[in-house]
Formats: sequence, C-alpha cells, structure tokens
Amino acid sequence: MTNVPVSASIGTTDVISHLQSGQKRKRRGKTIGLSIQKKRKNINGKLNVIIPPDQRVAVGPGANDFVTDFSVKVFQHARYDVKNWKNVSDLAKDRIIAHILDTFQLSDTRHVRDTILDQANKLYRYRRSRLHDHFKKYVTKEESFLNMPAEVNEVEWKFLVEYFSSDSFKKMSERNKANKAKQKIPHICERKSFRAVSFEKRNTNTGKEPNFQKLWELTHMKNGHWVNDASSELNDKVKEIVADQIQENEEEIDADPIANAAFVRIMGEKSGYYRGQSSGTKPSRRCMNEIQEQLQAQQKETEEERRKRESVEDKLIEVQKKLEEEQENREVMETRLVRDQKMVKEGIKALVSHMQISKSGLPSTILNIITDSSDSDVANPTSLINDTEDERA
Repeated sequence: MTNVPVSASIGTTDVISHLQSGQKRKRRGKTIGLSIQKKRKNINGKLNVIIPPDQRVAVGPGANDFVTDFSVKVFQHARYDVKNWKNVSDLAKDRIIAHILDTFQLSDTRHVRDTILDQANKLYRYRRSRLHDHFKKYVTKEESFLNMPAEVNEVEWKFLVEYFSSDSFKKMSERNKANKAKQKIPHICERKSFRAVSFEKRNTNTGKEPNFQKLWELTHMKNGHWVNDASSELNDKVKEIVADQIQENEEEIDADPIANAAFVRIMGEKSGYYRGQSSGTKPSRRCMNEIQEQLQAQQKETEEERRKRESVEDKLIEVQKKLEEEQENREVMETRLVRDQKMVKEGIKALVSHMQISKSGLPSTILNIITDSSDSDVANPTSLINDTEDERA
C-alpha cells in the first residue's frame, strides 16, 4: 500500500492511502515531539539552530526541527480560551522559552527570547486560524459545539465558538479578509520563510546573503518567470534606481546597500518589518540607519577618489602643457640655428668670392680652408682660427 502526502501543516502530517474496498482512511495524529527527543538522544546534547542577530527567525539545517518542536510546546502550554496570544499566561510563555533554550543551542539573550515569543505567537495564531476554519464548517453554534476538534478541550472550544460568533470577531475577520485580498504579489516559498531562503542562498565562503532585490527574485520567480506583472515591475524599479546610483558615482561600488535602500524606499515598512522581506526581518531605526550610513560612506569614498583622480589629471595636463611649450621652444631654436648657419655659410661664400677677385695674395691654405667651410653645412670658426695659425707658423 502506497501512502501519498496530501498536506503538511505545522505540527501535523495528513496522508491518504490507496484504499481497498471497505477500508477506512487512516491519518497520522498530532506530532508529539518524539523525533526531536530521539535526535537529542543520538547526539547526547542540544540541537543546532541559528537565530541571526538582526532577524527574528530561525535559519539553517535545524530550522525545521525548531518549528516542529515549537508547535508541540505551543500546543501543550498555550490555552485557547483567551482572545489572542497577548492574553496567554506568562507562565505558559516562560515554559515555552525554557524548553526551547533547553533543547537548542541558543544563548539566553533578550533577542533570542523575543524571537522565541514572536515565533510562538505566529504558531499560536496559525492554530487558531485552523480552529476557525473548522468552526466555519457548521451553520449554527449548536452544530459547532457538537463537533469539537481534538486539539482543544471542552472549555476552550466553548469559548472559541462564542468568540468566533461575536460581532467584534466577525468585523475583524472581514477586515483581515479584505486586507488579504489587497495583497497583489504572491510568493513561491509556501511555508518557508524568506530569511530561510536567504540563508540557504548565502555565499558559503563569505557568509554574505543576497541583497533585498536578489531575495525578491528568489522568492517571486519560478522557472525564470515572475509570479505576476506587479512583482516584475517592482523589481525593475529597484534595478533602475541602483543603475542610476552606480552611473552617477562613475565608479565600481558595492551595489548591495544601494539595492537595500532602494527596495525599502519603494516598499516601505509595516508594523516593524520591511515589506517584501517577511516579518522575520526587523528593520529598527539602527538597522536602517546602518544601511544609509554604508551608502553615505560609500558615496563619500567615491567622491574622495574622484577628487584624487581629478587632481592627478590636472597635474598631467600641466606636465603635458609644459612639454608642449618646451617642444615649441626647441623647434624655434632649431629654426633659428638653421637660419644662422645658412647666413654664416652665405657670408663665407661671399668672402671667398671677394678674395678671389681681389687676388689679395692670401696664402692658398687659408683660401682652401675658407672654401671648404663655405661648402660644408656648418661653419666651424674655431677650426678656421686654428688652421690659420698653423699656416703662419
């Protein structure tokens, strides 16, 4: 007989069997934490789980065990004959915290305790929602009373039936339903948190997780296609802002702070978390300020590099200008030298011609020297003087 999973809610697993004629459907009951106890016994210690310092969610390989064990303890300790989680007794909450700290390797800090209570609140609300779904199956309160689910006792179910039937709850339920209908961008993560997806996709060498824009792609694209046009349009807006910032800086800069700031600017915040990043990411002013400070520091560094580059470019232009001036002066000097040499050569030729006509009786050696000088490209007065003195001696 083959078992085929139908659904898997927190703390329960329902299966349907291929039944033969006359057989009844079998279902597994509620998880009571035996698998967690067995794992603890095998390792003879506490189970591993990670709660990042800036997030109120468990991530890593032990996250599923964390949620499963949570579900068991919420079911065991939190009563349902109250309006909401806030009205659950402090004693029940303390017992849940104590158990989680005893089961998992977690530091007993305020952040960890707040995360435990936050997760317990979500699980509690989820269970109440399932109880409300069961209540809605019946038309009258009397029918609901007669069909009490196994998760609660008679006192709790009586309270819930009266509460679910009250006008205040109905108004709240309709309001929540209307708000839910306004959510136009679904995701593909099912019950896995965005933070768990982010942790799984982190860089294993550096530990760096995807920025908000990359995480949006991971949680809203399936097989290379966006879940709808709205998710694609939002992504395009963020990428456009990032591209403009990078182009404006004209430098290779870290795009992650820019993408995070752009995403938060477009999506905004809601009830203490970033929209589009799940309620596990608590923004806090400090966290948001850090993003802005990183961006400002990066822009300041880019501006400093630009000033340095401009200073170097100015010096290079100045050196180039001086080289051009020197080249121009050298060309002028060469032109003058050529002109002077030409004038000297023509003067020597004129002198020789005059001497030959006048037959001044100069020694033939001097005439030859003058003639040779006039025929050469460059006159050398020093050699002329030296040769004349040798002739006279």
